[in-house]
Amino acid sequence: MERGAEEIYELGELDLGEFERVAKKIGEMLEGGETVLLFGDLGSGKTTFVKSMADGLGIDRDYVRSPTFNIVNSYPRRSSRKENNENPVQVERPGLIHVDLYRVESEEEMLDLALHDLVDLDTVVAVEWPELYVKYVSQPYLIVRLEHCDESKRSMRIEPHGRKMTTLLNRLVMIINEDERREGE
Repeated sequence: MERGAEEIYELGELDLGEFERVAKKIGEMLEGGETVLLFGDLGSGKTTFVKSMADGLGIDRDYVRSPTFNIVNSYPRRSSRKENNENPVQVERPGLIHVDLYRVESEEEMLDLALHDLVDLDTVVAVEWPELYVKYVSQPYLIVRLEHCDESKRSMRIEPHGRKMTTLLNRLVMIINEDERREGE
């Protein structure tokens, strides 16, 4: 993964397994209160990214569906057990609000959805087709740009907005680099 001076993280072409692992890792790192904006053409992997990110949040990816017709799907927060120095601890994971603005035709229609009311510290908001929404989103947020390369590869570019997201992506880079190092041994 390369990082430029503009704080844009170019992951390049990823096979579908790598693509899903990166999205899941991002989900594992999110704490709530963040927004993820997904840009890309049809078939670029936006919903697959959200399903994998949900998996990282502890939400069963098989329940996650594209909200193309509903516009908004909500998945409640989960608690899970985490081993901490041999003592199990209950950990609350944020819920997920999955938004698909593909069918929203105007800025007025988008504003009527009151998406800002959905953002809170207990949820992560993922927005597909966010072109009308991007100027209204508050930090911290990620812009994820996806491209369909072929049936088994996707290209991913991530732009963090806000210190929290920059820190998250710096941790992600370290994890990916460590995984690549281990695979090379």
